[in-house]
Amino acid sequence: MTTSTKPPRSPAAAALSSARGAFLATAGFSGAINILMLSGSLFMLQVYDRVLASRSVPTLLALVILIVILYTFQGALEMLRSRIFARIGRSIDSRLSDCAFDAYLERGMPGGGKAQPHSPFRDIEQLRSFLSSGGPSALFDLPWMPLYAALLFGLHAWLGYIGLAGIVALSVLTVLTDRFSAEHQREATLKSNEAAQLAEASRRNAEAVLPLGMSTHLLQRWRNVAREAAIAQLSGSDVTSLFAAMSRFARMSLQSLVLALGAYLVIAGEVTGGVMIASSILLGRALAPVELAIANWKGFIGARQSYRRLQNDLKAPLPAAMVALPAPSQRMEVDKLTVTAEGVAEPILRDISFALSAGDGLGIIGPSGSGKSTLARALIGVWAPARGTIRLDGATLDQWTRIQAGSFLGYLPQQIELLAGTVAQNIARFDPGASSEEVLHAAQLAGVDDLVRRLPQGFDTQVGEGGQRLSAGQRQRIALARALFRDPFLVIMDEPNSNLDSVGDEALSRAVASVRARGGIVIVIAHRPSALAELSLILALGDGKAQAFGPKDEVLRQVLAQPAPAKPKIVQAAG
Repeated sequence: MTTSTKPPRSPAAAALSSARGAFLATAGFSGAINILMLSGSLFMLQVYDRVLASRSVPTLLALVILIVILYTFQGALEMLRSRIFARIGRSIDSRLSDCAFDAYLERGMPGGGKAQPHSPFRDIEQLRSFLSSGGPSALFDLPWMPLYAALLFGLHAWLGYIGLAGIVALSVLTVLTDRFSAEHQREATLKSNEAAQLAEASRRNAEAVLPLGMSTHLLQRWRNVAREAAIAQLSGSDVTSLFAAMSRFARMSLQSLVLALGAYLVIAGEVTGGVMIASSILLGRALAPVELAIANWKGFIGARQSYRRLQNDLKAPLPAAMVALPAPSQRMEVDKLTVTAEGVAEPILRDISFALSAGDGLGIIGPSGSGKSTLARALIGVWAPARGTIRLDGATLDQWTRIQAGSFLGYLPQQIELLAGTVAQNIARFDPGASSEEVLHAAQLAGVDDLVRRLPQGFDTQVGEGGQRLSAGQRQRIALARALFRDPFLVIMDEPNSNLDSVGDEALSRAVASVRARGGIVIVIAHRPSALAELSLILALGDGKAQAFGPKDEVLRQVLAQPAPAKPKIVQAAG
């Protein structure tokens, strides 16, 4: 017997599905509200046909009390419906925020896909804002228009025909509004996000932008994108306002036409005066949801586009493994590892293979562009292999969750950027359960304990956004302590001494030796020979391939023995 498993629904679809009960409740409230909306028409019908004819003040008083009670219930239901919609938006926000945060982080990963100008957080905000507006109420009132048309037919056939014609005409206007404004709205959203992204990138790189005189050129580029966004937004607004004006004109004209027809029918003796007034109120109520929907159509289109993007951007979380693997402690094997960049046919790394055991230290060397940093990112799980495998104690890295893998991985990237917070928080990887002893131990392993104590508030010193309050060397040494936090089994360092002085170099060598001494594996990518001092093995890369792998002295001897590429001869022209 075979079993078929359905693919997991996207978090966006699951969030909407979880609110099904609340949507059904609002649908029920909408039915009750639309039935109560008939109160005004019935009240006018009774006043004109019964009270004025009988001149009965008690009847009038009873009708007034009744209509006030009905209007009170109607107002309470409308308030409840609005509150439910607002809470649906809050529920969707809370259910999607974690997935949105993970998806936003994934975008920053190499190979994380094409950069997107929109933000999932902004899309969630768009959904929540629309649900809190009057738009959903209008959409839930639209299905009740046939009820009002049927009541108009009950009053008189000609009144029903006018009401039906008005409902059809405004429904067509709604469809045209969607058709002609959706593309403008989509273009305006994309361009607005692109302009915001460009402004943020310029701000982050202000240290280079301002001194190099790039601000004028970037301003012009931003202005062009912002102008395109404004034009698209203006075009969409013009379309929406045009159809909104047309719907308002149609509703007011039809109401006057119904009133005039009712007056004619009264003169002809076919209906009463109360029917004339009630029919005008009924038609106005029938057409009001369409007019309100068109007025809120921009928000509806934005919410619909945001929901579609969230369906594509947010992935369902992987099911938890039935068996939680222990942290690796013995071996690392890389077999025919090949890594490619998105949209590039030529691999960056091809068929890289090597094996390391507990206590080994590997140095990766090679010229710029040989794939060293790409290899580091692949080994740490940042860049997914196109082919080949990376195994720790026989298991591939994806057999652990990212949280589990973080407990036995240490990584010092080439580009150091600390997060806003204290030094202690950065060393502890912002784990609120980290103890002071664990933070101090990592700082001592990285040889940064004395340096941190000399800071104004010691370990409680705020580093600022990106660690801007610290020097490049201080940031690198604190990031080294972060990589060594809780004694990870596999530690990978990419150019760990690029900003270090001689004291920092010595601390780095001691840190590498400590990892090997406790039975961990350490991999160092280096240009400067001092970073190789405590390593036992060397992998030499060239043109994305492994040129040599083995004991350090042997590989270095082999690499140094290779002849340097011949320098081109310079021929001086005669004369």
